[in-house]
Amino acid sequence: MEYIFDHPWELGLILAIVLAFVLDFGRRCARYFKVEELPQRKEQMGTIRDGLVILVSLLLGFTLTMAVSRFVERRSLLVEEAVSIGTTYLRAATLPQPYRDHSRQLLREYVDTRLELDNVGVDASRYNDALHRAKHLQEDLWLDAATVAQDDRSAITAVYLNSLNETIDLHEKRVAAFENRIPQPVWFLIISVSLIAVFTRGSTLTTRFWLTLILLPITIALVVALIADLDTPSRGLIRLDQRALQRLKADVNVDTK
Repeated sequence: MEYIFDHPWELGLILAIVLAFVLDFGRRCARYFKVEELPQRKEQMGTIRDGLVILVSLLLGFTLTMAVSRFVERRSLLVEEAVSIGTTYLRAATLPQPYRDHSRQLLREYVDTRLELDNVGVDASRYNDALHRAKHLQEDLWLDAATVAQDDRSAITAVYLNSLNETIDLHEKRVAAFENRIPQPVWFLIISVSLIAVFTRGSTLTTRFWLTLILLPITIALVVALIADLDTPSRGLIRLDQRALQRLKADVNVDTK
């Protein structure tokens, strides 16, 4: 199911506009309640403003750190999986025929499904279809390996089984990392506190100046959009570098030429 955080830069644009309106609304409310004319009210609003701005900064910094660490994890797992699939493909050459050619063909198809997983965007049907095909290929690969192991329990077969098992495990780790997103309640907390902070900032403005109306909203919106972009595995401007899997695809397809 798609939601607004799957569209990071559209989210940033909408948030910047909303925050600008809220800032100006805070200025209008302050003028209506004559905050500037009453020193006590002005001091109270200034104190609340400073505290909320610091809170927004801490929330954005904490969430950005969370998003970056998850992005790095996804990238590391992609490289690990490419290495594991490549190793399994090489060790599949030790299998007897016809399992050798069949397993290698399955691994070629498996590389394609892994590449597709990062290109499905937020389309749930395509994502589920890619997962289903990957699972089906894993079952076929394991069936071949298990059949060979019934008649050949040598160390060579055991090494291939270990590689295949690691490849299957990395599939689950990558899917878990792919689905490990920043919780929606955290997003709602950031946006809610940002709205309140911008409102209090507007309540301390004495005059309406266009630059003051856009600087803070744009800054917050840009950081939120960046965090959402890092948190969206296959959407936005920041994408996972898939060159490891693309090189692997080129290598395994050499045998078919």
